[in-house]
Amino acid sequence: MSGIETRFGSEHDAERIRAAFYGFVEKHAQNTDGIAQLSTEFEPGGSRLRVRLWSDEAMDAFLSGLGVIQPERRRCFE
Repeated sequence: MSGIETRFGSEHDAERIRAAFYGFVEKHAQNTDGIAQLSTEFEPGGSRLRVRLWSDEAMDAFLSGLGVIQPERRRCFE
């Protein structure tokens, strides 16, 4: 299964991102059969949130709803 992912660092509001993610997925759940994941990664410099969605278009819509331009994106396959 493929998708697109991005990560948010500690400078972003994690609770706001989580709430936006779950709201976005709930709103679009009937229109997709792809991946939607939110996870926390722990690193020596702090934690980061990883968001995976089913398409570039979905990621664009999610990020625009947050009011964030997140340039680091990558395709993922699992």
